[in-house]
Amino acid sequence: MQAQASADWSLAGQARSTPTLRELHVLPLFPVPTLALLTACVAGFGLSGWAMLAGVLHPAIAIAISSVLVYASFTVLHDGTHRAISRSPLVNEIIGTLGGQFLLPGLEVAVYRHLHLEHHKNTGEHGEDPDDILVGPVLKILPALFFIDVIWFLWYMKRFNRWTALQNTRFLLGFSLFVTWHVAWIASPYAQEWLLVWLLPQRLGLGLTAYLFAHIQHPPGIEQRAHPIHATVMIERNPLVLSFMLGQSAHLIHHLYPQLPFYRLEAGWRAAERLLAPRGVLFRGVIDGKPLELPEAERPWRLARVTAVEEIAAGISLFTLTTASDGALPAFEAGAHVDLRLAPHLVRQYSLIGVPGQAGIWQIGVKRDALGRGGSIAVHEQLVPGAIVEVGRPRSHFPLRDDGGRHVLIAGGIGMTPLISMAHALGERDFTLHLFARDEAGAPFGTSLARFAFAARIQPHYDEGKGFADQEIAAAIGPWQACDRIHLCGPSGFMARVAQVAAGLGWPEDAISTENFAPVPLSPGDAFTVELARSGRRIEVAAGTPLTDALETARLPVDTLCRRGICGTCRCKVLSGTIEHRDSVLTDEERASGRHMIPCVSRGTGKDTLVLDL
Repeated sequence: MQAQASADWSLAGQARSTPTLRELHVLPLFPVPTLALLTACVAGFGLSGWAMLAGVLHPAIAIAISSVLVYASFTVLHDGTHRAISRSPLVNEIIGTLGGQFLLPGLEVAVYRHLHLEHHKNTGEHGEDPDDILVGPVLKILPALFFIDVIWFLWYMKRFNRWTALQNTRFLLGFSLFVTWHVAWIASPYAQEWLLVWLLPQRLGLGLTAYLFAHIQHPPGIEQRAHPIHATVMIERNPLVLSFMLGQSAHLIHHLYPQLPFYRLEAGWRAAERLLAPRGVLFRGVIDGKPLELPEAERPWRLARVTAVEEIAAGISLFTLTTASDGALPAFEAGAHVDLRLAPHLVRQYSLIGVPGQAGIWQIGVKRDALGRGGSIAVHEQLVPGAIVEVGRPRSHFPLRDDGGRHVLIAGGIGMTPLISMAHALGERDFTLHLFARDEAGAPFGTSLARFAFAARIQPHYDEGKGFADQEIAAAIGPWQACDRIHLCGPSGFMARVAQVAAGLGWPEDAISTENFAPVPLSPGDAFTVELARSGRRIEVAAGTPLTDALETARLPVDTLCRRGICGTCRCKVLSGTIEHRDSVLTDEERASGRHMIPCVSRGTGKDTLVLDL
């Protein structure tokens, strides 16, 4: 389960690092779409109330219009909660608070932020998610839909001792103003008009908001902690629905990247879809029901049948797959890989071997690793001829880049597999495929390289366990000329060695494309000291302890959500000190400036005191 969650967050981080999503996260100072929405809600609500009191509009129609406008105004509060309105903190708080006055009069956006971020951190967890009560059968949770604000208050009060004194004070003050608003109107001579103009639309709008933002968005029984991509659904891609949902039809994108404003969520989905869809994103209709079924061609998972197994080296087998369901296995790009679901929570990725662009048959080469995480053993034991296995759609994080120059394909052992499809794609262009391995018997296809049409371009290198000299690697690479490229795949140590030799020959870093089939774990980091400039407090952060955890222990928490360095919620300003950046949020320029950090994953180096503007 933990491995699946890590894989999902890793994909979300890869998408977050793309130029498109980085650009979408750049907020304007004065957001025209948000201000237009807020203005329309205020003006429309006022006009519908006036028209009803003046007898121009039937009360039922006026209440319906006002209810929809109350629902729409929540989008402004919601974006303000995630600081997704303006790059100016002050502008964000003002607009967000104004947007919240229809639903929660008297509460500032900071009060609702504390409640809502708890939902994001604990989505789907009974007792800890303040919105979890909304995911049951619709008839059962109907009262909660219209009185979710009361449930939020009770949820908070049960945990009153958990929060800081400042948070508790703001919460109690906000809800005191909220109650005062109701009492004052009820006691006034205009109680009946207030009931029709505000209270009924507010309750109906609150129910509509709770239904659309929580009930249909989160499948019951799925916790975000374990399944970050499945704990939130996407809504059916109907143009009318997309417009009415104000971007929240892409609610999954909101949960992964909560600092995207509502009018950019659909663009965020388009930017991340290629990476996220193969994980089996859930779709659902607006009317309460089961997740939508995708057409066969669009389903992230399909069934494949093993038609042949061939031993291509000692401990390495070639598995041939064909479709076991409707439609042929789709074509793939050079360097692409595919997910295999070997058990409910055991998913592994393997490079596709063969001619790119041809559909129907897939081949993967897998080395049995007794010291691995169990995936390769499961493949060798389960994928016998005739076996059925779930496979994902082909994906590529290792594309073939052709700048028009010479191509040097370098494989370390099993790293040969993605380079075979690249060699097929290069055809008659200038390339050489260098295979580095211990010996011929242990090299993929080592004894049968002649099977490939480009066999004359393959140069095997065997060290018999003695290690390769830098001179042999250098001779394979050759000096760099403009437009030349290296495509490199293999164990991380081997790839680091090749990259070092290439750098010595004048190869620029951006001329080397790599794929590491073994993830490189992050080190726990060194212990360091952090100083909070506003209070002068100094906190010792132990090696392996996230900075956000150390702050929480000291009862000085910062807002956090993903705790994976992806969402950007915990971004804080750095006044001085050296930072070890580990996030997917900051740009290279922001990291180089040293003025900001993402404390849930990034940390100090221990060389000096890290001073934060907190």
